[in-house]
Amino acid sequence: MDKDRLLVIFCTILFVVFVFGSISIGWCQGWPDIKVRLLPDDCFALIESDVGTRIRHCPHHDQNGRIDEEQLIYVLGTLDQETWLDPKCKIEAQKHLEKHYDRVRTKILKRGLRKPVSINRASLIELVALPQIGPVLAVKIVEYRNTHNLYITIDDIKKVDGIGLGIFNAIRHYISTD
Repeated sequence: MDKDRLLVIFCTILFVVFVFGSISIGWCQGWPDIKVRLLPDDCFALIESDVGTRIRHCPHHDQNGRIDEEQLIYVLGTLDQETWLDPKCKIEAQKHLEKHYDRVRTKILKRGLRKPVSINRASLIELVALPQIGPVLAVKIVEYRNTHNLYITIDDIKKVDGIGLGIFNAIRHYISTD
């Protein structure tokens, strides 16, 4: 083999090892794994390191540094499923994410609801615009929809863990199934 070809092979192996082997990504993922692995460190809420372990937690900025609102809501909604080397880091990451979320939520609430939110098609952004629905419940609504098929009636949303009669009564006039 010539030197150029060996160099290309070496660089390819080095790239694969770097992208797929050296960094661990925490649970908070809603994007394709390769996209998350190629993000710079400042796109994450927190980075933990220990001997031989490096975990980048909760990606919420895109590759251009802009906050992805949908992803931010997703990572906040799944934060409890994340594995932490130091539990104190979860609190730090949560504060970082909630600071962004407060701004995003204000913007979402300013836009307001223009029509009923279809619980069968709604994005996380649309769901958190509903009264008493935060990131955790929004993610649960979407996950339930993805696991159990579409909601037939709006009453079916009460099958989502965490949505009782009180929350249902707060959102019932703002949701639909179409």
